[in-house]
Amino acid sequence: MTIATNDIRKILIIKLGGLGDVFLSTIVLDSLRASFPSARIEYCVEKAGREAIVRDPRVDGVFVLDKATMHPLAVIRHIRGQRYDMVIDLFGNPRSAVMALFSGARYRVGLDYGWRRYLYTVVGEAQREKLHGAEVNLQALRALGIPITRTALVYPLTDEDRSYAERIWVTQELEGQFVLGILPAGSWPSKRCEPEKFAELALALSAEYNARMLIVWGPADESDAAAIAERCGERAILAPRATLSSNLALLARCSAIVANDSGPMHLASGFGVPILCLYGPTYPEGPYGTIHGWVRNEQLDCLVCNYLQCPIQHQCMRELPLEAVQREFRKMMEKARKVNACR
Repeated sequence: MTIATNDIRKILIIKLGGLGDVFLSTIVLDSLRASFPSARIEYCVEKAGREAIVRDPRVDGVFVLDKATMHPLAVIRHIRGQRYDMVIDLFGNPRSAVMALFSGARYRVGLDYGWRRYLYTVVGEAQREKLHGAEVNLQALRALGIPITRTALVYPLTDEDRSYAERIWVTQELEGQFVLGILPAGSWPSKRCEPEKFAELALALSAEYNARMLIVWGPADESDAAAIAERCGERAILAPRATLSSNLALLARCSAIVANDSGPMHLASGFGVPILCLYGPTYPEGPYGTIHGWVRNEQLDCLVCNYLQCPIQHQCMRELPLEAVQREFRKMMEKARKVNACR
């Protein structure tokens, strides 16, 4: 499909869901901007995903949908009132598809998720079984015939964020050291590696790489982070309470990161720091990029259960083999070394 650049003055991207979902969708922005340089590009997100997009300089506006307080008809009236020329639904559930249908946009773009495909004027192949979640978003652009110009994921940090991280590095005397970031965040209880297991993994990796550990946490992770720090002793630093962006600035300065499957893990994947992700109840898509890795307890037959709470003993995390984690971490660091050597 060929669309004249002058036909598109306003674009809305609908991406509901959490931090990771929204962040992975930003892979489309550079290509969209290259094809429609004068268009205004806006996002519709839920509150849970707002922080992934609200700072991005490539985005001209963000409409935050609050399902608890906004009536669906009021949402549709708002979107119609903006007179978008193109609406791109990168979420593809019934709510977002109906929002696109009634948007009034000439071009309604979505992917082939069952009956929802009939609500769009341009439909791309999702290919979820073949592509990383970030790359699935690019299928909407391919359906439009838009060239893919850049696929890097970037989280913008402010000078204030970087200054905060610099102060931590100076006060903790981390300059020149191997700093292992520990990220215990996880939106589901079943995604969270237990503190005692996380501490076991962190201590082993710290010993092998002569590393200091920096434990970075958000409000929901405070107790787990403190428990990990207590078990890891003097080689561990428990980061201060901070904003999400300040915490991400800390992770951006680490030598490597070990993380649960979480939104902050996906945001951190944009900094060029290798991340090893611990998987169990969810599909091991991995952080997006060639330098990262993932590991899980392959001895179990209950993996990818997608239960929010484990109904048994949470063996996927509690019995995660240390040897497997060490092996995958070494492989990841070697990949990162080769990639960085080629730059």
